Amino acid sequence: MTERMSACISLTGHVQSADFPVWIARHAHKLGLDHVTTQQVASGLEVTAEGAEEMLQALALGVSLGPESVLVETMRITTSACA
Repeated sequence: MTERMSACISLTGHVQSADFPVWIARHAHKLGLDHVTTQQVASGLEVTAEGAEEMLQALALGVSLGPESVLVETMRITTSACA
């Protein structure tokens, strides 16, 4: 059984597009991730999600590329085991 992980993905750049959170949620759902949230922060956008580590890494790669309406300059992912 794959261990469930929690991830926080921090994005900087032009990531304030109104359609980006919807885009992220749709891709996270396709990857089978749960508890997906997005939050605007001073430095950009933070995404949190839970699921298999491989799928969290896939989400991080996807959001770093983003839709045409955003330009991600930096992406950092921090993962930890779910309690």
